[in-house]
Amino acid sequence: MHKNAVKVSEVEISIPPSLHTSLTDSKESLITSIMEECGKVHIHFPSTNLGLQKVLIRGPAESVEKVKKKLLQLAEEEQTKSYSVDVPVQSKYHQFLMSKNGGNLHKICEKTGAHIIFPTFNNKDQESVTIIGTEEAVKDVQKEVEVLLKDLENVVEDSIMIDPKFHSYFVMQKGQLLREMIKEYGGVFITFTYAGKQSTKVTIKGAKACVEAAKKHIQEIFEPLGSQITTRCIVPPKFHPFIMGPICSRIQQIARDCKVQIKFPETEKPTTNTHSEAQETGKEKGGKNTKEPVSTAAKKSDTMSISGKGENCKEATQAEESLVPVTAEVQVPFHLHPYIIGHKGSGLRKLIKEFEVHIQVSQPGGNFHIISIMGLEANVEQAKMKLQKQVKALQMEMDDRTLRNFRQTFSLDPKYHSKIFGNKGILISQICTEYNVTVHFPKKGVNPAQDQITISGSKDNILGARDAIMKMLRKIEKTVSKEIPLNHQVCANIIGFGGKSIHKIMEQFQVDIRVPSKGSCSNSSIIVSGSSCNVQDAIDYILTLEKHFLSVGKCEHLLEHVKRGPGHIAAKPSKSVGKRNALRHAKSTTHPPHVDNSEDFPKLKHQVSPKPHPWRP
Repeated sequence: MHKNAVKVSEVEISIPPSLHTSLTDSKESLITSIMEECGKVHIHFPSTNLGLQKVLIRGPAESVEKVKKKLLQLAEEEQTKSYSVDVPVQSKYHQFLMSKNGGNLHKICEKTGAHIIFPTFNNKDQESVTIIGTEEAVKDVQKEVEVLLKDLENVVEDSIMIDPKFHSYFVMQKGQLLREMIKEYGGVFITFTYAGKQSTKVTIKGAKACVEAAKKHIQEIFEPLGSQITTRCIVPPKFHPFIMGPICSRIQQIARDCKVQIKFPETEKPTTNTHSEAQETGKEKGGKNTKEPVSTAAKKSDTMSISGKGENCKEATQAEESLVPVTAEVQVPFHLHPYIIGHKGSGLRKLIKEFEVHIQVSQPGGNFHIISIMGLEANVEQAKMKLQKQVKALQMEMDDRTLRNFRQTFSLDPKYHSKIFGNKGILISQICTEYNVTVHFPKKGVNPAQDQITISGSKDNILGARDAIMKMLRKIEKTVSKEIPLNHQVCANIIGFGGKSIHKIMEQFQVDIRVPSKGSCSNSSIIVSGSSCNVQDAIDYILTLEKHFLSVGKCEHLLEHVKRGPGHIAAKPSKSVGKRNALRHAKSTTHPPHVDNSEDFPKLKHQVSPKPHPWRP
């Protein structure tokens, strides 16, 4: 602990409070880089409110010494950069000095790296500016400012000749141009003619530099106006809001791009007489819809004036005419309208938003199969193509749905239904999956037409599924069925638990075997169906199993009788008890007989296994 205390050193250095902010600026990360470079040290700057110069450095002795040298070097560099001078400048010249016309101040500041700080509204001193930078740069900028101020103190008067018809530009929009020029050019006085006094002279009075800059600005504005013209563009009043756009954005964009002024006519109340006279005039001229009668009848409300250069006016007129909306009609079957409109109009809103058009689905008393699209020509064309694609896709979907809903019914003997259906519907499910159809069988006792099977789906698929069913039916018709009686004592052994044994026989010989239902012990006959050779092989195998189980049960009964002895008199077992014993002893055999075993079935040793058939129930 003592050794660690000896290694730690603490040093205080003096740095002016004005430099603390620049040194501790998080963007420059000067302190962080010093701490990483010199090792684990702690640098503490006093609070800015206290105004203290002491900076505390604490850490290992070697690291503290390195940090001390670095901080003093940085403070010296920052001090040379933060040289500042306050220059008195009247507030009316601040805007002029800040503008691009304020002499060479901007070029000198960019060249030297100095900055001029103008006072804000919160500063108490509004009559001075501060120049910050290196000492040399500050002095160069200060000299330039002093020269400009001397020129500004010399009040001069100059004039420029402007056509009186353009003098109104100074007072347009509540004199915005005049106010901006007075504020920007050091409070110069600009006088021009007013109503009743026609003179081309515009007088500018103020500081020499400000007057020259203001005169140059006025020339740039009004010289092009001498060559300007005024043209008229005729557009029906109902399209004026569309041309203006949201918050007049479209018309303002045209005015800016073409450098013209556009004036809309004042809104007038529509008069019935004028409209009727215009219609009569049109009829007298042969019913031709020309522009002249329309413009004459509604010249005040239809005419927009465009002022500017000839080329610019022509360009603006073309731009306005391109904004006049057009209307296109699309043939849409009435039954497709709900799909086009969408849920709560979502489909139409999507089209309107995407292409910026207006869509009208139907008109009262009109053709209900027409949808009207109104908007810019390019947008209308795109919206029309999109709508036609939607209609085509919907029509194809409707046609496809109609084809898929096609139904066909044909007759099939009910005795074959179960065989066509297959075990748990596996056969008919394969047909439905392969041909993409649905097959309906009549319900027993519900549908009077028990021989009618209905297939629904596309027409081609229905024909394919029907052919597959008929092909299966022909195979079934070629099969033979034979019924063989079985001893009721061994019937359960042949069937097996849950029909497991009988299913193995069916798979082995590719036949269908119908066994008696539960509870019908008196009727122990089974029905074997399939090809003639397979049926015969299966019957032979089943009868062999029957003989085997009967012989096993008989031997077990004799062995039990021998074990009891000759003097033992046993009661004659009942018929049901004998059946249970036979079944019990038959199940207790070491292994069941197999058709491939030559000992169990010697006559089947060289018999060829049956060929598999492609159908099964």
